[in-house]
Amino acid sequence: MMVKSLEGLEPRRVFELFSDLCQIPHGSGNEKAISDYIRSFCEKLGLDVYQDQVNNLIIKKPATVGYEECPTVVLQAHMDMVCEKEANVDHDFAKDPIRVLRDGDRIYADGTTLGADNATGVAFAMCVLESKSLFHPPLEVVLTVNEEAGMTGIRALDFNRISGRVIINLDCSDYGIVVGCAGTAVAKMDFTLQREAAKTEMIAKRVRVSGLLGGHSGLDIIKERGNANVLLARFVVELQQNMGIRLVRFDGGQMANAITRESEAVILIDSDRQNDLIAAAEKYLVCLKKELRISDPGVAVTVDNAQCDMQPMTEDTAISIMNALSIIPSGVQTINKEVANLPETSGNIGIVSTSELEFSIQTLYRSGFDSKKRYMLGKCQQIACLVGARYSVLSDSPEWEYKADSRLSALIQRIFKKRFGEELVVEVSHGGNECGSFFRHFPDADIVCTGTQIIGAHTPRESVMVSIIQKEWEMLCLELAGMCDY
Repeated sequence: MMVKSLEGLEPRRVFELFSDLCQIPHGSGNEKAISDYIRSFCEKLGLDVYQDQVNNLIIKKPATVGYEECPTVVLQAHMDMVCEKEANVDHDFAKDPIRVLRDGDRIYADGTTLGADNATGVAFAMCVLESKSLFHPPLEVVLTVNEEAGMTGIRALDFNRISGRVIINLDCSDYGIVVGCAGTAVAKMDFTLQREAAKTEMIAKRVRVSGLLGGHSGLDIIKERGNANVLLARFVVELQQNMGIRLVRFDGGQMANAITRESEAVILIDSDRQNDLIAAAEKYLVCLKKELRISDPGVAVTVDNAQCDMQPMTEDTAISIMNALSIIPSGVQTINKEVANLPETSGNIGIVSTSELEFSIQTLYRSGFDSKKRYMLGKCQQIACLVGARYSVLSDSPEWEYKADSRLSALIQRIFKKRFGEELVVEVSHGGNECGSFFRHFPDADIVCTGTQIIGAHTPRESVMVSIIQKEWEMLCLELAGMCDY
């Protein structure tokens, strides 16, 4: 049933299916319900459906009459979404549907991520599978899980079940088409916490960095937006050195691939230094307002009272943790020398979390070169060794090499020029996607990433334009129909 905000939009079936997907919770690691829904949808259509043990789907549909001899086309998208929300929003991504809103051409959610990345791509694929009027070659639709949290779903995919070597990935988050992307890896440091009693005259305070724009750690990293984990770490180190504070906890970020918007630390400080703490926060905010006046003018640094539910970390433990947070490579590391405004290698301290006995840091690294990605992971491992942390790699996905002679890219560009009378933007992206895994398994494959432009990806400001969905849907239909000219 279509949500009220999307009623009356065309193509009706695209928006109806997108609406249905938004009603099913499908954060990374919680995709079984949406996978089962799509499997049932395809089985009712009489299609060949394979659902693997991690809930990836491979669906096959025969060619329409006259297209039987065309090369098989693989349509690929991912079923999971990034779960980010504003701090004051009451929303449980594990069970609550996305509250979809619309303001004219713009579709967005009520204080949360929308999940258009990649529900628009999934809806497109479902519409193609359902349609009895579209012209298309033999199709293999591959829908994966856990793309946003390390691309672990595609690593479990049985590529032997896929015969197509012409691949259209529907997970594009920028304008135009993408013909190459960075490889990614998520490194994790784990500290075993030692805690001890604090002096009785110390009081608990919460120090918070917020008001940042955040964003996609691949597409938005070039904008040099502030990372709350990094900015808060700077301040906590200053407080350790100048005020003798004791660290109780430090938490920030929900996804490794999102630039952290908010972080907070609970500290203990001598009761007679409360005013010094407030003054230091105000001074630090003045610095950040200058540094981030272009990228993050809304940055805020606040101090308020806190409830302390555990003893502080020992000083040695806290110093080791803050040393790590201060020197882990984060942000743009090197710039591509061939493509303007494209990072070559970057890092993002995406998740920092504290429990009673454990402290962990997750950092996502991206690079167009596997060797550079290995170098960054090696640095992270060396830092872990120096500070006494355990090191592990949670995920590791390959880069997708640009091919200048792509026939699929050339075909899509011809179709776009004929339909809209202008040149199509063709890009190599710093954002990772699952095309790298297809490229690793099928080096001879012809791959293009295309799909709906996402605004504010991986943030609660995520939105998509009705007009762009309409345009991309029309292009997908034309591309499939045009495969007879491939």
